[in-house]
Amino acid sequence: MKKGRIFLGVLLLIVVITAWNIFWGHKNFYMSKNLVNLDTLKTKQIIPWGIKSIKASTLWSKATGKGVKVAIMDSGIDFKHPDFGKNIKEGYNAIDPMQLPKDNLGHGTLVSGVIAAQNNEFGIVGIAPDVELYPIKVLDNFGEGEISAIANGVEWCIKNKIQIINMSFAIPKDTPLLRNTITKAVDAGIIVVASANNSYCGEAGYPASYIKVISVTAVDNRFRICKTAPRGKIDFSAPGVGIVSTSSNGGYEELLGTSLAAPHITGLIALILQDPQKFGLSENNVNLPDDIYNILKSLSKDLGEKGKDRIFGEGFVAL
Repeated sequence: MKKGRIFLGVLLLIVVITAWNIFWGHKNFYMSKNLVNLDTLKTKQIIPWGIKSIKASTLWSKATGKGVKVAIMDSGIDFKHPDFGKNIKEGYNAIDPMQLPKDNLGHGTLVSGVIAAQNNEFGIVGIAPDVELYPIKVLDNFGEGEISAIANGVEWCIKNKIQIINMSFAIPKDTPLLRNTITKAVDAGIIVVASANNSYCGEAGYPASYIKVISVTAVDNRFRICKTAPRGKIDFSAPGVGIVSTSSNGGYEELLGTSLAAPHITGLIALILQDPQKFGLSENNVNLPDDIYNILKSLSKDLGEKGKDRIFGEGFVAL
């Protein structure tokens, strides 16, 4: 199948990366406000503002994501990053199944750090640092990918009983293969979280626009919409500006984009699934994706127009 046009929602302040763009060096993607001295993270640990704002630490005494299976469908992961631990699993390379899903792009590593960076003495702490994280490689070194690879990755997730899939990318048009595959995953009880497209007030794109997918947009630390954010089918808002996360060079970067907002919601869902009784969930829940949506809605702070809107969705989610 011909490679589809995929938009990555991170690594930028003004530039939107597509499957047809040349992938420049990281420093050209964004203009950091230097909210954090990244050099200090080699010997000092911080909880990034985004993770503080959603109040993830209020659950850490009972829930850190342990035992919850999360797939990051992206460009792979830097398995050697010092802030990742044994909870990072082999996952699956949908582009070349004979190879590990190693990240030569950097995008998947950034997304993964928001969720799974370890609670140690350096770097950052992820929202669910003990989650079982499965990197699923569907994007190549240039951020290009095929819809068939995404479909194969989703099938792998269904077969391996993944509970949450994070998709921090978007394509501009609906395709039957993608739609049917996503529907199959949700019908199997998998919660699918996707970043809305960084389209600068354009459309949210797919898979975010599918009814059964939890669509996430990005806001800053004053709950203002990110300038790259779209309009349309938006479900929730999450931190996505000035976000510090793990980079593929073994260090850390401070970035913005909807790609970094989506894993904040994914991480929160992982905490909820580890402590389901606290949120009124039964163990054998046949409507889990719908019930998770309703829990997130109940935790949302309304932003923008009253009620759900096309910019902020249900609002900003925090425990």
